[in-house]
Amino acid sequence: MELSKLFKGLIIAELVTIVAMVMVFPVDPVYEEISIGIFDIVNLVYSLLFFVSLVLLFRFKSSGRTLFAILVIIGIPLSLGMPESPVPTGSLYQTLLWFGGALDGAILAILYLTSIKERFQKIEE
Repeated sequence: MELSKLFKGLIIAELVTIVAMVMVFPVDPVYEEISIGIFDIVNLVYSLLFFVSLVLLFRFKSSGRTLFAILVIIGIPLSLGMPESPVPTGSLYQTLLWFGGALDGAILAILYLTSIKERFQKIEE
């Protein structure tokens, strides 16, 4: 299998995993009325930038490679600072969360350790 097809498949799998995580995350009706805080806004901006980085990676743009790596690094302390869910998340959500992390690692490894990194080189004019 060609490496670029595998790479694009991993990006699509990452998007599907994120959508699945949103769908299976339990919502407690008691907490639906809570106002939006600064952490929610930061999380929303992070999520939007993450989607942008995946699109840029899919199109082999050099800025996507840098943005994705930075967001993965920022995501670690961001996820550690998140408040714990008041509703138990369940094993399916935890499995999807783990799988998303494994996909992040696979994408990073392909980005920096294989020949595909040459497709992301900036073209200097």
